Amino acid sequence: MKLLKLFATSFSLSLRQALAFRANLVFDAVLSVVALASTIATVLVIFSRTGRLAGWTQPEVLVLIGTFELLSGVKTTFVDPNLAGFPTRGVREGRLDHHLLQPAPSMFLVSFATAAPLAGVQILLGLAVVLAGAGTLAHYPGAGAFGAWTVLVLAATVTTWAVGMIFASLAFWAPKLDLHSLFGNVWQLARYPADLYARPLRRLFTYVLPLAVIASAPARTLARPGDPALLLGALAMMATTVLVANAVWRAGLRRYTGASS
Repeated sequence: MKLLKLFATSFSLSLRQALAFRANLVFDAVLSVVALASTIATVLVIFSRTGRLAGWTQPEVLVLIGTFELLSGVKTTFVDPNLAGFPTRGVREGRLDHHLLQPAPSMFLVSFATAAPLAGVQILLGLAVVLAGAGTLAHYPGAGAFGAWTVLVLAATVTTWAVGMIFASLAFWAPKLDLHSLFGNVWQLARYPADLYARPLRRLFTYVLPLAVIASAPARTLARPGDPALLLGALAMMATTVLVANAVWRAGLRRYTGASS
């Protein structure tokens, strides 16, 4: 509860700062709508010439796009503002010293010290597209399918944070490498069905960099419910990435010697 209160306070401060520039809210909303509309338009053009894309129907791909947009909103709101600049701010400039002196887990403080609340518009847009896509599926998903989708989205959110933390923690060994930008570029591949990639890439995006679990797994379980292995696999991947992130972070802290490191 203490950490939840700390998170709420941090988000509240970020929201108040963001609302001081309300024109940005309109601008960000317009950009999000235009970007999403262009993606949907591309999908509609593709399906005007084919009935399936790597085995996915048009409504299923719309659910996938909505899920990806929602998760991208979460990533842009919470993960990127904290972890993208960690190699510079945290390690090279030594600001991690401040977090290490606080009476709270340093990993939590580094992950949720700030936020970009205006990016939350993407979350709402993504949810709207998911619901619109689900409404055009051959069989409208029941409560169980939506429940499984919600669990997988939460698992994907935690997995996204854990992967971001792993990349950020590598700054303890290579502080001049901008690995989070690499993560951001590769992240865009999650907007497409995992079945679209060749088997070697599909395995890479499943077991090494779990992009296939991020958006494709929730979308698949909503469009084609009844696969418990998919749910268990996503939860296992979440647990694995969290354990790896925690281990890499702790190993990195042992190398950290302060602002002079």
